[in-house]
Amino acid sequence: MQPPYNYPYQQPPRHRGSGLALALIAIGLTLMIIAVVLAYMEYINAAPLARYLGSGPSINGVLNLIGYVTYKSVFIVIIAWVGSMIMARGVQTYVGQSR
Repeated sequence: MQPPYNYPYQQPPRHRGSGLALALIAIGLTLMIIAVVLAYMEYINAAPLARYLGSGPSINGVLNLIGYVTYKSVFIVIIAWVGSMIMARGVQTYVGQSR
């Protein structure tokens, strides 16, 4: 007969790596929040429009503006993508330990 887990000097089995899983979830969530904040800051900042288009719209100014917006968008998307991958791995690790 096996003694119960509260038997003196015995501990219940612990799930190893649950701290790592929670840390991965926190890091992924933080990166996703940073991506949202950066996107919002770009949304409320209208300075690039005046800087690139100037007083009158020209083809060169429009192309420069499209390049600027594309560059910023890709940067924010990559941050959010990496954050979601890290968070998914953390959730997968955390759920996999409960089995």
